[in-house]
Amino acid sequence: MTKAELYQKACMLPLLPGVYIIRDKSDTIIYIGKAKRLRIRVSQYFREGVPHDNKVSQMIAHAYAFDVIVCQSEFEALVLEASQIKAHTPKYNILLKDDKGYSYIRVTREDWPRLSFTLQKEEDGAEYIGPYTSSFAARQMAETAMDAFLLPRCSKRFPQEIGKGRPCLNAHIGKCMAVCSGKISCEAYNDAVQGALRMIRYGKKDIVKQLRDKMEAASERLDFETAASRTASCCSMRSKRRTRMCSTSCCKFWRTAA
Repeated sequence: MTKAELYQKACMLPLLPGVYIIRDKSDTIIYIGKAKRLRIRVSQYFREGVPHDNKVSQMIAHAYAFDVIVCQSEFEALVLEASQIKAHTPKYNILLKDDKGYSYIRVTREDWPRLSFTLQKEEDGAEYIGPYTSSFAARQMAETAMDAFLLPRCSKRFPQEIGKGRPCLNAHIGKCMAVCSGKISCEAYNDAVQGALRMIRYGKKDIVKQLRDKMEAASERLDFETAASRTASCCSMRSKRRTRMCSTSCCKFWRTAA
């Protein structure tokens, strides 16, 4: 397809979040990206008169077709973009990456694991999720998951500092489960961490239902601390969900005709 034809196809895309996959004439994937509004982002590549740097111009010159996957939210698009880049390692994603390299979400391997955003991957025994092409997006993803599951952001070490000092401001305003209070079991904490990791890897689909089921089970056991934590997580998740959904499923696949 010519550049003009690709532009016409791009102008038919929806104004919805998603992932776009650009292929060359041999049908090889050469670039994968995400967009808040697919029509605007993809059409910019092929519209005449739009300036691009040399590497982007080279990618556009080799573009022959593109596919898009429409997602329910920017968060879903971010998760999908990262998984697709990792699976296909497109040529121009490698060439166009930031000088600092890719970003990661780091999870320590310990009884009370901690989740954080990092710009570099170290040989420290921790688990690293990624890579992500955007450091801002990776940080946002980590913070969204931590907010949803009320994970601590402080520098306290657990279990060494459990029960020492008062809970932080985040605990008082409902943004942290307050592990330091001693009211959260190691099992409940690890369950929350795993929920955050599922959200980072797969998006929000089915997470709210899982939290609701666990909340009800905790209430039946008269475990009100856990039930309250699950309730807060459910409320946090719902407040972050987009009201506009692109389809009844998580994603919708579009492919350009040759």
